[in-house]
Amino acid sequence: MLRPIACGFTADIDVIANLSQKFYEEIKEHARGGTPKAVIHSWEDFCSAVDWNVQKGSGAEYIVADQTILNRLEKNLIWKNAIGGGGLQAGCVASFAGYRALVNVPIQSTELTALVSEYKGLTLLSDQEGEVPRHYILEYEDSGSLNRIIFRKEHEYPCDMIATKFIEKLREQDISWMLVAGYNAVDGSKGVNSLLQKTIQMLDTLGNNKPNVHLELASIWSLDEQWKIIRTLGSYVDTIGLNEDEYQELLGIKDPLLSYEDEVLLNFIGNACEVLSVSHVILHTKEFSAIQSAQYDTSPWAKALLNGNRFAYSRAVTGKICNEETIRKVTADASLNTRGKKLHELTRDRRDITIAPAYIGVTVSTTGLGDTFTSGVLVEAPVIVPWG
Repeated sequence: MLRPIACGFTADIDVIANLSQKFYEEIKEHARGGTPKAVIHSWEDFCSAVDWNVQKGSGAEYIVADQTILNRLEKNLIWKNAIGGGGLQAGCVASFAGYRALVNVPIQSTELTALVSEYKGLTLLSDQEGEVPRHYILEYEDSGSLNRIIFRKEHEYPCDMIATKFIEKLREQDISWMLVAGYNAVDGSKGVNSLLQKTIQMLDTLGNNKPNVHLELASIWSLDEQWKIIRTLGSYVDTIGLNEDEYQELLGIKDPLLSYEDEVLLNFIGNACEVLSVSHVILHTKEFSAIQSAQYDTSPWAKALLNGNRFAYSRAVTGKICNEETIRKVTADASLNTRGKKLHELTRDRRDITIAPAYIGVTVSTTGLGDTFTSGVLVEAPVIVPWG
């Protein structure tokens, strides 16, 4: 039997709605223009953030300081509940596809338990019960493609996000890979410092039983904090994952990453590990997924990247987490992205870069695709041993 993966650190309930044209017209009347702030304090701030992202065709996450803004948002659209949080999403995806997953749950509730009742290979590990955080996700269509904007409350998680039961289970079981994520869910630099310190303490206590570790980045309220996370955990993790928007922001690249010519784009990818000072960088985009390493041969990752693409595509075109049978059916006759195929051919003989073309189809939802891709990669990722 395959070894399970472990997933931390966030679990929440996503409430998802499509941005209606009528509501967007109202939003534009209150939008003030300019780059939105990470923390939303007024209805005008909210409208400005939505309009700015829709105009750019981008996705982002914002902290809402005033609960009445979320109340007003909730009244304007029709919402549906879904699982949320990077750790819980990845764990559910893995278990539904036939793998096993341990998931750290900062706050447990009967509502959350009911949402994941169909995921049989899932083990939820929590020390606390109470009100589970809710994330409001606005999905919208831009030029034929979908994207989403996330809004959440301040201080939604307890200080002790990592459950003691999760750490104990990690010591007991033989885990192949562990996902560490959710630093974007912490408000303030002190909170990030605390979670980083507790992450390191957890990894140190595992000793020889420490699995391979994958750090997944996400949209966060401060670029400085993002770099702090990378530099603090760089020597503790084996891989770092991010999407094209996050990579563009980190490197301060002027234009969207995928807008560059092939040679320039491959240079950006080829420098990823040097720039981020880690052994492996995994990039997931609309056109392809890629892994880069200056230290290791990346070819053993081809199957894992393909699996991540399969998982993400199946969820994108069905709008739901899929089992292995559905994944096979959905991807059987799907076409591959033309540019992704070209970049795969251009890097075929390189050991430092492996690229897997993305599938192409009609996307019905973008929520959770990054976590779904990551789960697909980790359940099939090769176990890394020191190079040499």
